[in-house]
Amino acid sequence: MSLSVVEDATLKTLAVMTHADTNIRQVEVEKVQEIMKEELGVEVTSAEVRVAARYEFIEDRAIGKFLKSVVKKLSDDDKRLIMRSLIKVVKADDRTAEGEGQMFNEVAAALGLTPADIISL
Repeated sequence: MSLSVVEDATLKTLAVMTHADTNIRQVEVEKVQEIMKEELGVEVTSAEVRVAARYEFIEDRAIGKFLKSVVKKLSDDDKRLIMRSLIKVVKADDRTAEGEGQMFNEVAAALGLTPADIISL
């Protein structure tokens, strides 16, 4: 699967969020698939979502490092899309774990976004 920078960054970030509470729920994976299709026009399988959250991203919390390496290639709209999509994934299972909040903040920092930026103020 060949993805653009924004598609790749979105998929990896959302996929890692499905692991942030250490309990991957199918509803979260399905939410990632839905977001990728509706927001970016990209169909991904459940397996592709799970593979996108590579072991080193989860264990080393390296998603922030990855995002910092591509942030200059993302528009402000791309960054806000990622953050809004993260919220949808977190809420997909009707629970918010501490790890999810920490990861949300880590991603926002890596993208250089403030709370006002995230809500488009």
